[in-house]
Order: sequence, then C-alpha cells, then structure tokens
Amino acid sequence: MGRPPVKDRFKAERCLLASMIDEALKAGQKPHPTSGVTANPWTDTAFAKVLSVSQSMVNDWRNREDPTRPVAINPILEALYGDNPDFAAAKHAMKTAWKRAAGIEEDDPPDLRKIVEKQFSAVANVVTLLGNQPTPDNKGNQMLPYTLRFHRDEGIAIGIRQGGKAVTVTMDIALTKALFLVESKGWQPLQDTIFRKKKHANAAPGPVGDSLWIVNSKDNHGRIVGEPLDDEPHILMERRGGADDGPIVLSVMAPRDGFDVQVPDGTLSTTQNDVLDAIFAEAIPRDNRNRLEIACVTIAPNAAKART
Repeated sequence: MGRPPVKDRFKAERCLLASMIDEALKAGQKPHPTSGVTANPWTDTAFAKVLSVSQSMVNDWRNREDPTRPVAINPILEALYGDNPDFAAAKHAMKTAWKRAAGIEEDDPPDLRKIVEKQFSAVANVVTLLGNQPTPDNKGNQMLPYTLRFHRDEGIAIGIRQGGKAVTVTMDIALTKALFLVESKGWQPLQDTIFRKKKHANAAPGPVGDSLWIVNSKDNHGRIVGEPLDDEPHILMERRGGADDGPIVLSVMAPRDGFDVQVPDGTLSTTQNDVLDAIFAEAIPRDNRNRLEIACVTIAPNAAKART
C-alpha cells in the first residue's frame, strides 16, 4: 500500500505544533515580558516582521486545521522564549513537537539548555576547508592561503522515523550547491579577486557580501567534487576603512536543495526529504536563509596560528 501522501503524514503532530505556536502568539509570548503589564497578542504581520518571513507563512504555521511545519524552529523559539530559563520547559516542548511533526523522535530528548551546536562535519564529511595564517605584502594587504575541497561521504547512518518506528538509513551524501563566504569586520577581498570582479569558470557571484557560488567542478550526477578553486590558492585581503584587524572567517553554506542523498539499500522505502528533515533538525549553525553551515574556519591575522 505504501506510505500515505506527504500532506497526511504526521498531520496530528503538525496540528499539535500549530496549536502550541498559536497559543504562544495569542498570549503575546516574549523572552522578557514586562512585569505587571498584560502582553499584547502577536499579530501575523508583527511576528512575520521579526522573523523576516511573509505574513502568510506565519498564518500557515498556526493553522490548527491544516498547518505547515516551519522549516526552521530556532528563529521562532528565539523570538518567543530567547534564553530565559523561566521558559526552558516551554521552549523544549515546542522544539520536541517540531521534531515529531517530521517523524523525528529521540529516546531521551535533550534539555535545550544543555544543547551545544555541533559542526556539520559530525554528520557528514563532504567539504574540507582549511585556512593558513595570512602574510602581509608590501602594500599592507594580507595574503590568506586556503584549501577548499569537495567530496562524497559514503555509508553514513542517519536515524529517522518511518511508519511510527525508529529506523536507521545508511546513505551516501554530497553537495550539489555550495556558497563560499569570506566575512570580517576588519578585512575585505580586493576588487580584482574572485569575490569581487575577477571571473572564474567554477564560480558565480553570491547573494550576500563577499560570497560566491560554486557552479562547476561536478561529476555526472551533479555533485561537486575536487578543488574547484585550486588555481586561486589564496585570497588577497585589504583593510576596511577605520576598522580594527579582527578575525577573518571562511565558511561554506549549503541550502536545503543543495544536497544529493543516495540510499544504496533499495529495500528501505525512504526519500531524500526524510533524511534532510533529520539532518536539519540537528543543532547545526545556519544563516537567516536556513542554509546550513557545512564548514567554517576562523583566522586571526595578528595571531601566531589560525583557529579552526
């Protein structure tokens, strides 16, 4: 008979999550309420503005009859509860409900107050990103050597929920989309680098700041492999006007649709979305567009060694 349609799977769990979000918004829940002052309910418009999402999206989250599960729960939790220990139990309950709404379950759900963000490399090793200590040139710029290598990770075990039971999926994973970023308050890439005006066959301008998309260096399945920027082994950085030195951060981000998941064992009926739901539920750093941080390295120009 197969599995029920996606819209019917875990609907009861999604409805429970929607009711929790709806009640919190009606109560005007905030991380630090003003003592003795009755909170005003959140409107869809006001809450959407705080999270930088659409009003209709908030309405879909709190729709008790036919809800949409939020892709990311952490921004909602932060807006409602923050780090206030008085709301730790409610925050934990909503996080657990969000996981259940995707069929993700834990035998012993952790206390959110004790969760520590982990690196994506703890789940899968698909990117090698290394940065070396920069060296100054005779113009006061910094030459930052780096290594960026993409590869496929095979035989990874991911726990998911299927048919109400916990199962382990053994799969292979790789990236099909990757955003390479350079961030620093004190330094920026020079104009003639690949992060600014210089063209490169394997790169395209990124959507934010000093960033670029990796667009080529792919195998016949569309997976990014090898070292697409190996002919650009360093980034030449110049000081930003009036800013302190500060660290330089290199990172690789990937959107939800930037993964290729292969399940070699054809006896298990699952989908790429099942696996990605499990991965995205983990406490892995991501940006405000819900892109996962796949790899990150921080370099201090004035330090003796790079920090990774």
